[in-house]
Amino acid sequence: MSRVLVAMSGGVDSSVAAALMVAEGHEVIGVTMTLLPPGSGAPSLAEGCCSIWDVQDAEKVCWRLGIRHYVFNLREEFTRGVIAHFLEESRLGRTPNPCARCNSLIKFEALVERARLLGAEKVATGHYARLRTDPSTGRIRLLRGRDPRKDQSYFLAGLRRDQLAAARFPIGDFPKQRVREIAGELGLPVAEKADSQDLCFVSEGGKEAFLRKHLGPGSPGPILDRAGRLLGTHSGLESFTVGQRRGLGVCGGERLYVVQLDPVRNALILGQAEELLHQEMEVGEVNWLVDEPVCRARVQFRSTSRGEMAALTLLPDGRVRVRFDRPQRALCPGQCAVFYRRDEVLGGGVIARAGAGAGLEAH
Repeated sequence: MSRVLVAMSGGVDSSVAAALMVAEGHEVIGVTMTLLPPGSGAPSLAEGCCSIWDVQDAEKVCWRLGIRHYVFNLREEFTRGVIAHFLEESRLGRTPNPCARCNSLIKFEALVERARLLGAEKVATGHYARLRTDPSTGRIRLLRGRDPRKDQSYFLAGLRRDQLAAARFPIGDFPKQRVREIAGELGLPVAEKADSQDLCFVSEGGKEAFLRKHLGPGSPGPILDRAGRLLGTHSGLESFTVGQRRGLGVCGGERLYVVQLDPVRNALILGQAEELLHQEMEVGEVNWLVDEPVCRARVQFRSTSRGEMAALTLLPDGRVRVRFDRPQRALCPGQCAVFYRRDEVLGGGVIARAGAGAGLEAH
């Protein structure tokens, strides 16, 4: 069997992934990444991921499994590739997805490089996703996790084919409850540990406090309706996202939503619920996992949905125009858009613009 490096966050999913690799007979090395820069404010114990308690939990699991455990310092790569990108995208009024970026840049780029230095052929993680090899072409296929409630393939669509070839997702065929049962049967100390949350680098003060700390005071600007009428003043575009209804700072009888963030005018545009509906969007930074782009797919544009059917048109600059069969609500520039054929990920990218010529360009 081969030498496998397992990325261990100290949670139950990555712990069971390591245990399954051991059971297969591999030489397993557990690695926990320190990602947060000094002074960032450690997440609480209840949130999991990236705290000192998580490192200790991963160490205890490795001891239980009888495998080596290392801690890799990837703070510089994480700060430069994930946190800085998150801050810049937020400043520009976009809604970034740092988890997807962390997977491609940290777990399956920086970590794969470290794995090769240790002579490891594969990097395994606790993601709920599956890999299959096409018997006719040898192409690695990325599939949804078997448990639809925990599927994480949406966050993995940015991986290149060579990164998928180096990946293993041992728990992808299991439901979450079975993963916890396996942990309990093996006596792993994290069997009942709570799941980690998104934005692991945001301290207990929340996203708003994090943005204020790193971007400084927000730049005030106008709050407008779609006709250009002034409704009020916002404290900074980075505090808002498309589809948001609460905390808008305007009074009135009608229910208003954020329908656009305009960084050119530093304007927050509000409108009615129906103005959030768009049938088209453009997707950039597209990564294809199939040999030929497809003309029709199920497109998932937020992590909490299963996607909607749409026609895809490849544009000359490599972007993809997506036209849904029916209008969709709150298409957020900066979020991932992932193309599926049944359970298979065909490719994906980042939403660049929502609406057909509606001027919702993300600058």
